Amino acid sequence: MHRCASGGDSSSSVSEDDPDYVTDLTDVDEDAIEDDKMSDVQITDEGYLQWQDRPPEYYLAHAEEVNKSDVVRISYADSSTLQFNGIEEQWRQYCVYLGKDPIKSFDAITTGDMSSFFRWKLSRQRGKGGRKLRGTKVSTSLETYWKQFRLVYKRATGRDISGDMTHQMHEVLRRVATDHGLSDRKREKLPMDVEDVREVLQTNLTTTEIAYRVGRYRIQTCFFLQGGFITANRPGALLKLQYRHIVVTILRDPKGGPHRILLELTYEFTKTYLGTKDPNTFPIPEILFDPSLILSPHVFLLGLMFADNVFITPSLQSYEDLSKLDIRPGCNALQLPLKPEMADTYVFRQCVPTSTGWKISNNPLPDSTIRPSIKKIGEITGFLQVARPYCLRYGSGKAFDENGNISDALRNLIMQHADTRTFLRHYLSRRVTADTQAIVRGLEAQDHIMRAACRMSRWIDPERPWRLTAEQSLSVNEDPRIQKLLRQAKLKDKPSRRDEYKQLRGEINKEKQRLRHALLIQIRRDWDREQAVKDIERQLSGVKYSQEIKKTLNLSPERTPQHNRLIETVLSLPGSTLEEEVRRRNAAINAIIAYCGIEEGGYGRVRSAPSAVKREESREAINPPIKALEAAKVLVYRDKRPKICFLCLGNENLSIKQRIFSFCTPGDLSKHFKRKHLSNIREGEKIQCRLCKVALAHKMHLQRHAHEVHGTVSIGG
Repeated sequence: MHRCASGGDSSSSVSEDDPDYVTDLTDVDEDAIEDDKMSDVQITDEGYLQWQDRPPEYYLAHAEEVNKSDVVRISYADSSTLQFNGIEEQWRQYCVYLGKDPIKSFDAITTGDMSSFFRWKLSRQRGKGGRKLRGTKVSTSLETYWKQFRLVYKRATGRDISGDMTHQMHEVLRRVATDHGLSDRKREKLPMDVEDVREVLQTNLTTTEIAYRVGRYRIQTCFFLQGGFITANRPGALLKLQYRHIVVTILRDPKGGPHRILLELTYEFTKTYLGTKDPNTFPIPEILFDPSLILSPHVFLLGLMFADNVFITPSLQSYEDLSKLDIRPGCNALQLPLKPEMADTYVFRQCVPTSTGWKISNNPLPDSTIRPSIKKIGEITGFLQVARPYCLRYGSGKAFDENGNISDALRNLIMQHADTRTFLRHYLSRRVTADTQAIVRGLEAQDHIMRAACRMSRWIDPERPWRLTAEQSLSVNEDPRIQKLLRQAKLKDKPSRRDEYKQLRGEINKEKQRLRHALLIQIRRDWDREQAVKDIERQLSGVKYSQEIKKTLNLSPERTPQHNRLIETVLSLPGSTLEEEVRRRNAAINAIIAYCGIEEGGYGRVRSAPSAVKREESREAINPPIKALEAAKVLVYRDKRPKICFLCLGNENLSIKQRIFSFCTPGDLSKHFKRKHLSNIREGEKIQCRLCKVALAHKMHLQRHAHEVHGTVSIGG
C-alpha cells in the first residue's frame, strides 16, 4: 500500500521501504474497509454495537483479570525470583519481630525503617531452622540487598520508592556498611587465558584426587570448560545446550585443503529479563594438526555424540567414518543429520543411582554440580585464586576486546550485552594489562611478559595445600566449642532424649565442618608467605632446584585402563600426515566413548582398616589383576559370609580395584549392600546378577539370592 507525499501531487507516492516514508496515524486503511464491505456505509453508535460478538461484561472482566494476574509483572529468572522471595520473607520476619504488620509497614515505609531493617539483617547469625549464617562481609553485597529490596517493595505496593528516599538511602547504606565493618574492596575478576584453561583441563583429565561418579562427568566438565572459553557464554546457557542446538557439517575448504568438520552451537538460554534474547550461533571449524587435543571441542563433543548414538545414519560410528565422507560436486557442505528423538536431549546430564551402580539420566546437569568441581580442580591445579565458571567468560571477553578483528558491537553481540558500559563496568579487569612503561618510553612492548604477569597461572603452585591432613582434620576436636558440645552430647545420650541427641550430633558435625573450612583457608593464606621464605633460605644456603623435567606421563595404577587410555590419546602429539592425524583423533574419540560409561565413585563412609588395606595391597602385588578378579569370584560363592560385594564384582564399568574391594567385616558389606544397592532400586527396574547371569524379579528376590547364593545378609533392607 502507498501513501501520498505530504504537500505534493496525489499521484506521486512513496514506498513503505523509502527512508523518508512516515506513517500518518490519521490515514485510513482503505483495503481493510473494502474487505469489510463497509466503505460506503455510515455506522451509528447503535449500529456499531450490534456488530460486537461479546458483551461489554466480557472485556471488563478480562481487564480486571489481567490487572490481578502475574502478566503485568516483569518476568525475572527463577534465581532472581528466589532471591526476591528471600528478601520478602526476611522483611516479614523483621516486622513480626517488631510487632508490625508487613503490608502496612510497606505502605508507610520511611528511610529509618529501611535503615533499621538492613541493620537487623546484617546482625542476624541464625537463619531458618537455626542454621548458622555465613554473614555479609563486603559492601557490594549490601548494595545488592538494597536493589532487591526496591524490587520487592515495588512488587508488593505497585510503585517505586520515591527519589528523595532513594538518595537518602545511599548515605544510610554507607553508614550501615561502616558500622558493620563491611569491606569496600571488590573481588578481583581475574580472567583465565588459554594457558590457564589448558592447565585446568589437563588436571581434570589426569587427576585421581577427584573421583567422578561416572566417567562421563569428567568428559562433560572438559567440554564445559572448552565451551565456556570459546563462546564466552554464561554457565546457565552452557548447561542447557541440547542436541537440537548442534549442527555438525563437513565443510569444503575454499583453498583446496582437506574437508573440515564444522560445529555450529546455538545458545538460546541466556538472561531472560524482559523476555528471551535472540540466540547466538557459534560456527567452530576443526583445527587440523591441533598441537593440543585437550583444547579441541570437536574431540570431546563428538565423543559424547557418538557415545549417545545421536546420528541418524546407523553406520556412522566413529571419527574415522567421518573422514571417509566426501561432498558431492557442486556442493560445498554435507550436513550430518541427527535423530529427531534426540533433539531435546541435554548434552550435560545428571547421573542417577541404580541397584547396580549409576546411569545417565535425561535430567540436565545443575550449576550446583559443575561449579564445585571446577573450584576443586583449580585448587588441585595449584591456583591461588578460586576457579569459577565466570573466569572463563572474563578471559574470553578480554581476548575479544583486545583482538583487532572483533569490534565493540560484535563483542557485545557475543556476550549478550546491551551496550559497552556493561563490559567496562563488570568485565574489564582493573589490572592494566598493557606494558605502559614500554609505551611511554617508545620501546617494544613485552606482551608475552605482560600476559604471564596477568594470568591466573602466574600464582600456580602444585604443592599448595588444597585439603587438610588427617592430623589437621582431627585438631578441630580440641576447639573449646566442640568440647562444650561433646559434653552436652554425653548428657543427652539417653533413650528418653534421643531426638535432642541426634540434633546435637548434627550441630557438632556442622561446627566441625565450619572449623575445618576456616582452618584450610588459614593454611592456604599462610602457605605462600611461609613457602617463599623457605625457598629463599634454601637457595641462599646453596641448594639448587633440579632442572630435570618429567617427559612421560605417569600412568597411575589408581586409574582404570580406560582412564589411562583416555589420557594417552588426548595428550598425544600431532601426526606428521593427514592419515596419522585421522588415526590420532579417532583414537581420542574412541577413548572418550569407552570412558563415558566407567564408574569412578568410591564406597562412601565404609573404609577398610589399615591391616585390611595392607593385605589387599599385598595380594594385588602378588597376583596380577585378572587373577585377583578370578579369586574374588570364587570367594563370593565359597565363603559363608564373604566381605566382597557380588554386585560390584559383576559390574564391568568399575575398576578392578573397586570390584574386588574387601570390606573389614561382613556387617560392613551388609551396610554397603543396603545403602548402595537395595535403596536405589526403582519401580520397574530390571535387576540382574551379572555373575550368575540370572534375572531377579523384584527387591525381595534379590535379597534372597544375595543370602542363599552369595552369603550377603540384608535383613531389614
